[in-house]
Parts: sequence; C-alpha cells; structure tokens
Amino acid sequence: QITSFVSEKVQKFSVMSALVNTSMLLLSCLSLSLVTVFHSETFVEGEPTMESVLLPVSRTCSIIIIAAYCAYIFFQLVTHREAMAEEEGGDGDEEEEPVLSIKTAIGVMLVVTMLVAYSSELLVDALDGVVEQGHMSEHFIGIILLPIVGNACEHASAVRFAIMDKPGLSIGIAVGSCTQISLFVVPFAVLVGWMIDQPMDLNFGSLNTTVMSISVIVVLSVVVDGCANWLQGYLLVSGYLIIAVLYWYLPNKMETEL
Repeated sequence: QITSFVSEKVQKFSVMSALVNTSMLLLSCLSLSLVTVFHSETFVEGEPTMESVLLPVSRTCSIIIIAAYCAYIFFQLVTHREAMAEEEGGDGDEEEEPVLSIKTAIGVMLVVTMLVAYSSELLVDALDGVVEQGHMSEHFIGIILLPIVGNACEHASAVRFAIMDKPGLSIGIAVGSCTQISLFVVPFAVLVGWMIDQPMDLNFGSLNTTVMSISVIVVLSVVVDGCANWLQGYLLVSGYLIIAVLYWYLPNKMETEL
C-alpha cells in the first residue's frame, strides 16, 4: 500500500550547510538581478551603453562575486570545516578507502575535462540543426534539455544518496554545483572575456533572472527547517516543469529581450 510505503518518512540534514549554500545563491541572484535592472534603466536607444556602463559594472561585480566565493571556500574548508561537514548521526559506517591516488585522480580529471570541452564544441555546432529539425526552442534546449543530459551522472548520484537516506549529500551535490556555477563560473567567464577582449556581461535578461531568483527562494523555503519529505520533492519537480513549459513556448527571436 502507498501509505505503508511512504510511512510518514522525513529525512533530516544539516541546516547550516544548506542555508550557507542558498545564501550564496541569493547573492548571485542579487547581482544578476540588479545588473539586469540597471541595464534596463540606463539603456538609451542609439547610445553605446554596453561599452560605457554595463561592461564596467559587470566586471566589477564579477570580481566582488568571485571574492565572495573565495570567502565561502575558506569558510567551508578552514574556519568552519567541522560545522559544515555532513552529519550522518553516528551510524557507524566505515570510512571508504580511496580507489585512485591523488595524482591519478588529477590526471583523469584533466583528460576528462579536455574531452568534455571538445564534446561541448561539437554540441554547440550541432545545436542549430537540432533547433531547425526538431522544432524545439533553443531556449528550451539550452536551459532545460542540456542541463538534464549534461548533469545526468550528478543527478543519479544525488538520487542514490537520497535513497541511501543521506539527504545532506544530495543537497550538497545539487545546491553546491549551482553555487559553483553562479558564483565562480559565470563571473570568471566575464573576467576571461575582459582579458581576451570579448564583451561579456551579467545581464541575463528579466525572464532568466526572475526564474533563477524565485527558484532559489523556493529552494530556501524547502531546506530552511533541515527536513525533507516527498511532498516537498514533488513541489520542486512541479516548479521545474512549469519553468520547462515556459521555455518550450518561448520564441527563438526573443533573446535580445530576455
């Protein structure tokens, strides 16, 4: 029976780790939202707002965001390492022996990174044909479809740890990767574009920043009490499906208006 299967199960996890990660995500939402609003307020038709205003603002904010990410890493690994460690409740599990040495792991990581970079180039080149022949919005492919396929292993690991009654690790995988992308990869890409004279900014458009900000708030409401149940998971999936529907029907010609 369904009632016996669910059995009012509630999983518990470390509140501090989840709240720190979501707070960092809120900082990212703050920066992206304010830069987007700033662009809409200062944009004047026919004037080079991008070069004179938006790029300096984005680059300065990127430096601040990366500094905040470095502070987060220092907080997690140095000053509050024990507090941020996953609390398994002393279940007596034996510590797993590492399969690879540090040098081997670094070598494998470098090789895999190069393969992923090459595969990404091939994927980007093939997107135009998929959009034309598959009759799918490029926004849906880039924001919904590719993240699911590209992070399949990560998703599988998060689900596996949740089944093993380790929700803290699942949340760390999901929210931690989002924190890394939003607070390090995105601003780092802006700074790299600055170094190679390729204009890149933090203006992600009103729709994208709204979706990101509200999503982080929803996640914060779920993790704030340190408990998780099946209904909260169902609500998160429902929210994701709503976002997927929006991007499915979003026309391809609106990239400059987002």
